[in-house]
Amino acid sequence: MGADIKKYVIAAKRGDAEAFGELYALYKNEMFRYACIVVGNPVAAEDAVSEAVIEAFENIGSLRSPGSFKGWLFKILNSACRRQYKDFNKDLPLIEDADHEPADGKDIELKEISIDLQQAMAALNPEDRQIVMMRAVAGIGSREIAESLGIPDATVRSRYSRAISKLGKILKEGGVNDE
Repeated sequence: MGADIKKYVIAAKRGDAEAFGELYALYKNEMFRYACIVVGNPVAAEDAVSEAVIEAFENIGSLRSPGSFKGWLFKILNSACRRQYKDFNKDLPLIEDADHEPADGKDIELKEISIDLQQAMAALNPEDRQIVMMRAVAGIGSREIAESLGIPDATVRSRYSRAISKLGKILKEGGVNDE
């Protein structure tokens, strides 16, 4: 974690709203991209990000380690996404509004997310899907994921490895099979 990020986290924990705003600015595009993939709808993704940012701001004082901020933030975001997409265990919906732009004008190419990948991701159990999303989409390290989920680092690495293998097998075979 960069020194500036850690400085912002410490300041935000002390109640500095500007520091929290800087943290949000650093992660907002990653958060939106993550939420779009999880929720499958850009408008619902914006709602999930907004909800997560408010919750994170209100609860940043409970963050134990400034070094785990990103994992903590994405855990909150994942919960917000689940609330937006109430039946998280069903197949992810098709992305209907691929030309939608988030409020900040940053265009995210949602068309790049293939239907096959969406279906393959939906075949993973929710916990493994969350690990894959945090690692592959949000770029969070396994130690930080482990800390935010309350599981051992080795468990994160093995579950990630198995989930990626399963995704590869599903995509190679050209579809989702019930096991």
